[in-house]
Amino acid sequence: MNAAIDAAVALLLISAAVGVIVTGGGAPASATDPGRADAVADALAATTATVNHSIAPGVAEPNRSTAGTGRGSGDGIPELHRTTHGSLAGLLARAATASSGVARGTGPPEEPLTRTRVGFRRAVADAVRARTGAFVRIDAVWQPYPDAPVVGRVGVGPDPPGDAVHAATLTIPTGVEPIPAAATVTFEALGRAVAARTVEVLVPQGAAQVTLRGGGSEAALVAHRYARLAAATNASVAAPLATEDTAAANARVAEALGARMATDLRSRYDHPGQAVEAVSVSSVRIVVRTWGDPTEGA
Repeated sequence: MNAAIDAAVALLLISAAVGVIVTGGGAPASATDPGRADAVADALAATTATVNHSIAPGVAEPNRSTAGTGRGSGDGIPELHRTTHGSLAGLLARAATASSGVARGTGPPEEPLTRTRVGFRRAVADAVRARTGAFVRIDAVWQPYPDAPVVGRVGVGPDPPGDAVHAATLTIPTGVEPIPAAATVTFEALGRAVAARTVEVLVPQGAAQVTLRGGGSEAALVAHRYARLAAATNASVAAPLATEDTAAANARVAEALGARMATDLRSRYDHPGQAVEAVSVSSVRIVVRTWGDPTEGA
């Protein structure tokens, strides 16, 4: 695997395998035992898996393959086949961030920036489902703060019943630094800090730069991701991307998104110090819910 492909993998699948925090403990295996949710959470953190998947082109027509070949799409860019290894919790976190969407205006977040990760999310869900059993629901969610204009999520398992449900939570770092104290003085500073970290998760500028310089299918995918981000935030990135200046491109997107986030945070919280307590841009939250067989005793 060459450097450009490595960079594309690093870009589209963020590393989230360290710093797993599990709330709760114990490891009973019974489906009706309250500790089963903790046991499943422990298993997600400790169990590793290898998933095989492909990165669909996603530039012009993300979900349509070239007729009769099963490879590539109408734009002539071939599929990129991948094998990804990691903890189940880390894979879930990667799937959540990979499926992130950005809202246009004041509406809710739209569909994922690109649909290249559909196969990865499906493969991760299958791997998790095979190792967690029945009567389990797992939701991995990444959002910079509650009801933010950016969110990524992936769910595995059926919806739980309305009662007799037990839960446990893991948090997986996204790889970006926490918000510094200096950014909590004003909503403008906080919005800029949250936006910069959000954009770094969506398009890590170092990996993006290497990929763009490598050219080929991987570069086209990165350029497409930037184009979708620019459209969602009304940022202009054409000039910096022409010279592979991803730091400048990210800064432009973050500036536009930061202004929106500052206004959003100001409308929700009384002061920046209160708002920063709700910021979760540095982690993916995984919630495990378990319950017993509803047909037992019927």
